[in-house]
Amino acid sequence: MVRAFIAFGIALIIVFAMRAYMFTIYTVPSDISGMLRRGDRVMVNRLSHADLRVGDWVVFNKGESFIGRVEALPGDTMRVGGRLYAIPKKCCDRCLCPDCKLYLLNLGPSRTLVYKHQMVGKAHRLFYLPF
Repeated sequence: MVRAFIAFGIALIIVFAMRAYMFTIYTVPSDISGMLRRGDRVMVNRLSHADLRVGDWVVFNKGESFIGRVEALPGDTMRVGGRLYAIPKKCCDRCLCPDCKLYLLNLGPSRTLVYKHQMVGKAHRLFYLPF
């Protein structure tokens, strides 16, 4: 009986550790212009925010958590209002982050530049629960 409680306790610790450091369920707070609906659930792999590609869903943290779709990668050039802009391959020389890069994310009604170290992880699975 005592062994069962110890095994159950260890299993709970493992589950909570995996939930905290490997996978997170994120609920979309508002509609993202036809891409995601409010209440959609996104499973975020916290270990996967390397090798991002255009079109990947990413959850990032700027004070609070947001979700966006990668629209441009470091080094890409984009046109805004008739002018060309390049996304820097490295954010700055002062940053102590060894892999500091900027990504352009589409949030639906707006776009924003996000540093790689602000990203929580890549969203791999989307599903909707109406409750």
